[in-house]
Amino acid sequence: MINFCISNDEYQNDLMELIRLFEARMDEDLTINVEYANLGNAFKVEITSPKFENFKKSYVFPFKADDDLEKKRIEKRYLKIATYRTVSFLAGVNLPYGCLTGIRPTKLYQEIQKNPLRYSKSARETFIADYSVSEAKVGLIEHVVNTQKPIRNKRVRACDVFVFIPFCPTRCAYCSFISLPLDRQKKLVEPYVDCLIRELKQTQKFVADKKIKIRSVYVGGGTPTSIGAELLDKVLSNCHFDCKEFTVEAGRPDTINEEIVGVLEKHGVTRVSVNPQTFNEKTLKLIGRSHTTGDVYTAYSLVKDKFIVNMDLIAMLPGETFEDFKRSVDIAVALKPQNITVHTLYLKKGSALKLENYDNTDYETASQMVDYAYQKLTSEGYNPYYMYRQKYTSGSLENVGYAKPKTECIYNVDIMEEDTSIIANGAAAISKKWIKRKNLIERQANYKEPLEYVKNIDLMLERQHEFWNPTSSRKRVVDAESADSISLKLDD
Repeated sequence: MINFCISNDEYQNDLMELIRLFEARMDEDLTINVEYANLGNAFKVEITSPKFENFKKSYVFPFKADDDLEKKRIEKRYLKIATYRTVSFLAGVNLPYGCLTGIRPTKLYQEIQKNPLRYSKSARETFIADYSVSEAKVGLIEHVVNTQKPIRNKRVRACDVFVFIPFCPTRCAYCSFISLPLDRQKKLVEPYVDCLIRELKQTQKFVADKKIKIRSVYVGGGTPTSIGAELLDKVLSNCHFDCKEFTVEAGRPDTINEEIVGVLEKHGVTRVSVNPQTFNEKTLKLIGRSHTTGDVYTAYSLVKDKFIVNMDLIAMLPGETFEDFKRSVDIAVALKPQNITVHTLYLKKGSALKLENYDNTDYETASQMVDYAYQKLTSEGYNPYYMYRQKYTSGSLENVGYAKPKTECIYNVDIMEEDTSIIANGAAAISKKWIKRKNLIERQANYKEPLEYVKNIDLMLERQHEFWNPTSSRKRVVDAESADSISLKLDD
């Protein structure tokens, strides 16, 4: 445990996230005290600790900011750098991503590439020398950035369309998404689909009126295919936009059959997911999946010659050894789907594993698993093309999507790099408006719970309409439970 005290609590929550990453790797308690001051043209940080007599580390960073938002961003970055260096020294622990706690390391890397004068070093030098990111992880980030280049969005007025269907056959033990077991929500499914179609029709009108270019349509969940062929057909009938990429997450293999495949083909779907998560039968039962490995093979045989197929795997599932995970990777590669996404297990509030206090902090095993996945997949012709990190992830590691050349998912790149507006439809859906000249994202969220979404569909339609067609200078409502507007700028 690290006892942490800071002179001003403005940045305490941000620094505690960094501290938490260390605690999972430490065997002894540590106390540190942080004081800082902005001196105008310099930012000073002093850190003391009783671990050693008269121990004190002082840091002075050059400082220049154009506005208050930039000022806070830079101050937070310097505090993270100073805190990381000091705790790393005192604890004898290095973290794979150094002092970076953000979700999107590739986005930050590319921001530095575009603004070298602001950072005074290249992106690679900044990540290694300033942020203490390991050379292996910098290499992964660079690999992703280079793979993305040909498919990055180059049009300000281009958008993606996201459609959320929050129903699943069962709830997985690691799941924290807004997704509902279908057998408990049957009465809600049809009303939800009706409301979703109303929102999609409004989206279609907006796209047509504004002559918006759609890059990708992504129907996610949940498991969209769990609602059955008839209802899925109704939803997809309202998802026709002039774009080359049309994805449906058919992730649960036990929901894929010939009738479902026929519906997907009928509407021009180009990409699907068949997600084993693991090829270990014992683990599938343990995590609450309602399918077998045989179901995976059957579902894959139905879709492999008709769509670009993605398979998800998860490292650090309960009870699995490195050999178990290695076997799953090897089987997935042998099946030859065009995309394989490797997630590192993360635990969030609400998941069964979190409630059961499952320990996923074994950094060595987690690292061994994701390193093997990278080596195996890249040697078989897959390239990492998007990545992101999450809180409470095993080993504070990453999730990576791998793809064969020219089969990358545009939507995955757009949502991770945040350089494309997203028109989102459905419960818990969050529309994002990218304002390029300010490097800002404005967001508009629907109600999270499907029942509340259905009850308040008229309000949701009004708010989404106002968000995309503003008629006044009033603050836009971001969350249906909140009246505060949120604008996001690039963060470390």
